[in-house]
Amino acid sequence: MKLRRTAHAVTLAAVVAALSACAGGSDDAATSDAVSWDAAEPCTLADDATLAPLLTAGAGEGTATDSPERRACTWGKPEALNTVTITTTSAPEPVDPLRTIDVGGLEGRALAESKYQCILEITTDAGTLSIETKFGLDATANPDTSCDRSVPLAEHALTQLKWA
Repeated sequence: MKLRRTAHAVTLAAVVAALSACAGGSDDAATSDAVSWDAAEPCTLADDATLAPLLTAGAGEGTATDSPERRACTWGKPEALNTVTITTTSAPEPVDPLRTIDVGGLEGRALAESKYQCILEITTDAGTLSIETKFGLDATANPDTSCDRSVPLAEHALTQLKWA
């Protein structure tokens, strides 16, 4: 009888240890799956569906611009002042936000916001994502333009990076 209880206790301890390892392992796996800001490919973080509501002249191909401190990609027509730029970097801008916005459960910081432009920034352990939108002629037709319009693109990019 004592041997049977000992066997059950050992089995129970093994199951608890295995479940604990699985629970801890999934957190580690989620963290390790996140793309580091400097390994991100910003031109892959948006698609036609997420860019279409922000660009009146069409997205076109993204143009990458990288430096040691940041990686970026820009879509749109600069001559029409209608562009979207996605940037990944190691740290947030040292600027107080105008307001905060919920972006997929994370805090988004509106660093600039008007009917002409939005700069939305989200910081995670893996890096900082910044989305700058210049609304161009759409700002005249749609004066209620704000950073809220950039949230779906930010959520999509965070999902691609596995930061959300």
